[in-house]
Amino acid sequence: MNTYPNLDFFEAFPWNKGFELGIPAIDDQHKRLIVLINRLVNTLIHNEPMEINEAFNELAEYADFHFVTEEAIWAEHLQDDDWVASHSHNHASFLPAVKAIQEKEAGQPLHEVIEKILRFLTRWLAFHIIDDDKRLAIAVKAIESGVDINEAKKRAELEMDSSINILIDIVLTMYDGLSSRTLNLMRERQARIAAETELKQANQQLARLSVTDQLTSLFNRRHFDDILDKALRSSIREQKQLNFFLLDIDYFKRLNDRYGHQQGDIALQQVAQQLLALCQRPTDYAFRLGGEEFAILSITAPESDERDFAEAICDSIAALCIENADSNPAEILTVSVGYISRLPQPSDNKDKLMQQADKYLYFAKRNGRNRVISQEDLSDQPLLSSA
Repeated sequence: MNTYPNLDFFEAFPWNKGFELGIPAIDDQHKRLIVLINRLVNTLIHNEPMEINEAFNELAEYADFHFVTEEAIWAEHLQDDDWVASHSHNHASFLPAVKAIQEKEAGQPLHEVIEKILRFLTRWLAFHIIDDDKRLAIAVKAIESGVDINEAKKRAELEMDSSINILIDIVLTMYDGLSSRTLNLMRERQARIAAETELKQANQQLARLSVTDQLTSLFNRRHFDDILDKALRSSIREQKQLNFFLLDIDYFKRLNDRYGHQQGDIALQQVAQQLLALCQRPTDYAFRLGGEEFAILSITAPESDERDFAEAICDSIAALCIENADSNPAEILTVSVGYISRLPQPSDNKDKLMQQADKYLYFAKRNGRNRVISQEDLSDQPLLSSA
């Protein structure tokens, strides 16, 4: 037989002193029956068919054993009496009633069938003890005190007139116990929900941290590799234009050397916020790839002109007017941008796109910085030979 820790064991059918008959052998067996019923309730919580069957079979076997024991005690004092015959008939109808429920619910999930049987069991046993068993117990005690059977039965009938009060007391006591247990379960449920919510939030935070640059809150290089790969496949499949902007802060080392790394970090954060402000389209993604290097990735309709967007990157960063006195293009922080904007081909891959964008960024830096270079610029405009 399985056992359950106290915190996990749900007492659906609690024992009540009102069930006591004053005949130790029968009272002990009634307590055992209630234990087995509660065990069956708890197997339903686990919803393991083998465990449910085991608990049900143990209950049925013990009920049969109890009926035999109980009938022998009644017959010893009330031999051939109609009360004993009626009581035996109730016992005999018990298992057939259970089987009738099983047959009626055939084909339904096992836990649903057992739930219906449990409702029958708890009602049958409670009323059987309070009515039939208690009546017989009163008569047996009267006979043991020396009165004849007829007088003993009269006493039992008179005393049983107050059985409704006993029943009310039992029901109220059981209600109090179940209410307390329900409150405890509600508290446990709320605590579990709170713990699950906290765990979910922690997992979400971990997920965010795994794809986010901690300094700037932009997506990091790891997430960039994943998004670029997905965007490339999506663009090829849907025949949409892939736009990839690679940018680098001009003379960022000079800014760090002159103003300190703390000021450099603030500048990186300001650049990042400006890039986020520019990324208003649903497919715009902004990344910090490392150091002073950033990227923006988007997917647009074919032949979308992204030159203005690229120029807006340069202009909006310069408009921040972040001081960088040792910069050559200007005494403020600026960026250089190399970008690709085209329909990708099946032969394209992440490395190829990175190499092309990096090539255009290189030429932007060699030709004065604070400017935008794309494939069109390499073919249409003369480039300086040195920075």
